[in-house]
Amino acid sequence: MLIFAFILLIFANLVNHSKGFKQEVKITFLFIVYVCLILIFAFRSSSVPDTQFYIDSYYNLPRSAKFEYIYTSITQIARSLGLSFSVFLLLYQIILFSLWFYATGKYIKDVHLAFLIFAGFMGNLYFGIIIRAAMGLCLCYIALVYLFNQRTFRGFIVYFAIVTVAVFFQKSMIVFYILPLYIFKKINNVVLLSILIFSILIPLIDVQLIIAKILEAYIKFFSSEKLLSYTRVHANFNAHGLYSMTMIKYWIMACIFLYLRPKVISKADIYNLFLNLYISGVFLITLTFFIAAGNRLAFIFLFFEFSLVLLLYENSTIPKKIVFIGSIALSVLNYLNLISANPSMLSY
Repeated sequence: MLIFAFILLIFANLVNHSKGFKQEVKITFLFIVYVCLILIFAFRSSSVPDTQFYIDSYYNLPRSAKFEYIYTSITQIARSLGLSFSVFLLLYQIILFSLWFYATGKYIKDVHLAFLIFAGFMGNLYFGIIIRAAMGLCLCYIALVYLFNQRTFRGFIVYFAIVTVAVFFQKSMIVFYILPLYIFKKINNVVLLSILIFSILIPLIDVQLIIAKILEAYIKFFSSEKLLSYTRVHANFNAHGLYSMTMIKYWIMACIFLYLRPKVISKADIYNLFLNLYISGVFLITLTFFIAAGNRLAFIFLFFEFSLVLLLYENSTIPKKIVFIGSIALSVLNYLNLISANPSMLSY
């Protein structure tokens, strides 16, 4: 079902950019595709990664459980109202989609093309699997866009307030507390390129293995067998295996975004913001590849890949047709990367 919906989403975008259909037909078609995606995400099988965990926590989570408080409270309210997990997830998905489109529409006109790029990997990962992180990230996304437009004392207060709410959905959103320290700066190309080159070389100089051993030695003081086994498994890795097609894709895209920065003729400030985030994500995923939690932290930054592509599409001197074709190709590549990393997504 998910593959079929993704193909429909590509087709809907092709229709949306054609001249042979009325605007009402285009919007209706896109709306139907979005409804299909929401229903697929809401009524998914328990065999989908993380789903059984969410089902169990929805029906059996005790109040004393160490779980993000706001998400826990919402599930308890929904359960007290007699809502099944699927109905709860349906309402949850509607909110997720609404938040994403609201934030994206603040600086991008073609939100549908943006969603196509987003859906390929990050959309299916966050909306279709890790829904707590999805809500936290969508809230932080709104906060980030708001702060970009309101860099005042009040703007920072609102930003940190929204991020705090997001942290109680997923604690890893705490990284958004430090982002204002550097994301608004136009960092020199040489500096960013040096970070990328260092990222590519990290596996060759065993930096990850050194970090893994330090973490394992440090965690021993906490006498947690779960944490010990977690790092021990991931510490025994083939560093050269990091040079996968997925990682090569991130490095290439980061270099492309950096190279094309001078071609952005409007909204350059927000392009720089997302460029800083993306390169941070590339660096983090390379550095913490051996830890699953590290990958998820990096994905928070890589989440915004669609923003850079659409800013190039709408605000650069590059011909729109070239960027549009590239967007379709990127969305397909992202989806292939997703099912390569999670083969179970083929049966979603």
